[in-house]
Amino acid sequence: MNNKLIVSPSPHVHSGDSIEKNMYGVLIALIPAFLVAIYVFRLDALIITALSVLFCVGFEYLIARFILKTEPSVFDGSAIITGVLLAFNVPSNLPVWILALGALFSIGVVKMSFGGLGNNIFNPAIAGRIFLLISFPAQMTTWPTPSVGSTTDAVTSATVLSNLRFNPDSLPAIKDMFLGFEGGSIGEMSALALLLGLAYLLWKKIITWHIPVSIILSVALFTGIL
Repeated sequence: MNNKLIVSPSPHVHSGDSIEKNMYGVLIALIPAFLVAIYVFRLDALIITALSVLFCVGFEYLIARFILKTEPSVFDGSAIITGVLLAFNVPSNLPVWILALGALFSIGVVKMSFGGLGNNIFNPAIAGRIFLLISFPAQMTTWPTPSVGSTTDAVTSATVLSNLRFNPDSLPAIKDMFLGFEGGSIGEMSALALLLGLAYLLWKKIITWHIPVSIILSVALFTGIL
């Protein structure tokens, strides 16, 4: 019999999407926020982001190769995204050794211990941020003053969220908050840059509007209530 039925698991119709395509699409969407971070925090933002990516990719390779004894999949883009997002969630003056611990926790504990990409129950980068915030609260809540409009970058400054909670009368201008000229973590500076990234993800159909809109509305609702 020449005509044999081939039985295989779904999906049977391929849309053209792939892990690599979506991951690198997300990286493209993060470029505007990264450029704003470099403009505001100068070389520090570039160094922290590059080291975070290096740590995450390196830890994933070493764990997969020498502990799990599997073929490393570091080029699918997921470890790179974890590194970028972890860097975006920390101050630009964070000590490198603390950043390395965060990367190890994100990749080794949250991602690889559950079986790797698609099996982890938490977002590795956000879990890494929470781990660092609990373990090193002083370093994680000390931000340099943005270089824009400042003669020094050695003085720490409060973020918009901390001002909103403890000193609501000293909130900066909406324009400065929207463009990203206030203190904070590397990737949270510019709402405009993040919205540009969101628009790109929606345009390329990497995500749908439901989750981001739900999160934004929920934050707005609970902020108004509290």
